[in-house]
Parts: sequence; C-alpha cells; structure tokens
Amino acid sequence: MYAILLEKPGYLALKVADSITWDDYQELRPLLDTALHSAKRPRLYWEMEYFRGWKPDELWRDFQFDLTVTADFSAIALVGSTANINQVMPAMEVIFRADIRTFPEGEKGNAWTWFCGNQFERPSK
Repeated sequence: MYAILLEKPGYLALKVADSITWDDYQELRPLLDTALHSAKRPRLYWEMEYFRGWKPDELWRDFQFDLTVTADFSAIALVGSTANINQVMPAMEVIFRADIRTFPEGEKGNAWTWFCGNQFERPSK
C-alpha cells in the first residue's frame, strides 16, 4: 500500500506501508516514469512505515529491470526504521546511481528538506 505525498515535475514523494503489490506497482510505474522524465535531475522521497517488501517477490525484479533501462533519479531520500532501510538499501544501490541518503523515522523533516529544499510543504498524511 502506498500514498502519494507529492507529485510535481521532477519530484515524487511516496509513503509506503505494509507491502507493494503487483497492483500497486502498475499504478506506481507511470508516476515513476513521469517523475524520471519531467526534469533533468529528478528526485524521489521514499518514506516507509512497517514496510514488509514486495509481493510477489518477482515484482522487485520487474521493477529493477524497468527502472535500469529507463532513467535515473539524481537524489533519493529513504526514510524509515533501520530494519526497513537495511531491507531496501542494497537493492536501491544496485538499481539507482543516485545520491541516496537515509533518515531515521524521527528525521522526516530533515529528509523532506534535503529532498526538495523549501519548495514544497510536506503533507501531514
């Protein structure tokens, strides 16, 4: 399950909880494509809450292939528990050549500022 926190040209902010399903991926794919192709230096904010991964597991391989053949984010902010960050960081490092920074759950404000400066307010979702 996911929520879109921000979708602007070159900026995509998502909050993910529980797991990402095939249906979620089908909805997210166009959002990722738009963010990746709408600016020279696109940025991604990925906030995790009780994240348990991708279902089915094959979904991650599809996601990895799709993104490596398209474009790349210039910066990615990963926000979550140490366990969540440890779960996704190895895959993110393989897929993206971005500047990936991690932030603990208590530093959402710092992560948001690094993600977009003061351009956009962080929604309270």
